[in-house]
Amino acid sequence: MQYEMIRYLIGGIGTTLVNLSIFGILRYGLDMRMQAANILSIIAAILFAFIVNKKFVFRADNSGSVWKEFLRFTGMRGVSLAVEVFGMQILTMLSVPDIAAKILLQAVIIAMNYVISKCYVFKGGHLNEENNRDRTMSE
Repeated sequence: MQYEMIRYLIGGIGTTLVNLSIFGILRYGLDMRMQAANILSIIAAILFAFIVNKKFVFRADNSGSVWKEFLRFTGMRGVSLAVEVFGMQILTMLSVPDIAAKILLQAVIIAMNYVISKCYVFKGGHLNEENNRDRTMSE
């Protein structure tokens, strides 16, 4: 489990960089409205995160339906999107600069997404032998 958490942290950093980079390009480079840039950057990060979580973090095998996992993943990340969008709105209304609000919200989102991915999306029999070994070593 500890190796899985390290992999998740690495994947989360990559996902956060995708999210923040695309937000910065759209918001400051293309002068897009804050929430439009925010939503598009989150969508890109969700797509990136699905691949990273499936292949690298949880090392889920392909015996299940990829579409079923993808739909569960994107559905649960829709909850994350709502938390981030409403969080951005609230924090910026409180005069927190938009990029600072986005960075602050990433800690909440990363923790929330780990629990959702571990317990709901890539759970149980979909884990390969290495993840099972990680789980056994940490118990």
